[in-house]
Amino acid sequence: MDKKKYYTNMFLCAAIWNWMVGLSLLLLSFVMPELFLFFGVEIPPSLVFVQMLFVLIVIFGFGFFFVHLNVDENHGIVQMSALEKLMFFLVFFIYFIIGDVNIFVLLLNIVDLIFGMLFIEFLWCEKSI
Repeated sequence: MDKKKYYTNMFLCAAIWNWMVGLSLLLLSFVMPELFLFFGVEIPPSLVFVQMLFVLIVIFGFGFFFVHLNVDENHGIVQMSALEKLMFFLVFFIYFIIGDVNIFVLLLNIVDLIFGMLFIEFLWCEKSI
């Protein structure tokens, strides 16, 4: 598989991952707010900020899809997304260390860490960083 096809598929996978996670958590937060307890987190008094986070995760998925459509452009989206993925993992890792989220949350975020590193590899190979 050539590099362009590899990166095209990688960004499609990233888009699908974000859509699956974002939409699943958004829908589940409406119908089953006790899901937060599964993640080791208390149910927030209002879900508006958490649900907006899930919406943003879905929107980032569209960004990855746009990159998938044309990997020769949209490098700004990739730069922003690499930072987002790494920061997401870092924040959840810190909260895991202090005991505010459980291992399942950390495992989900390892996928983001991997995508973040792959995005950096893409930018490095494309000489965009």
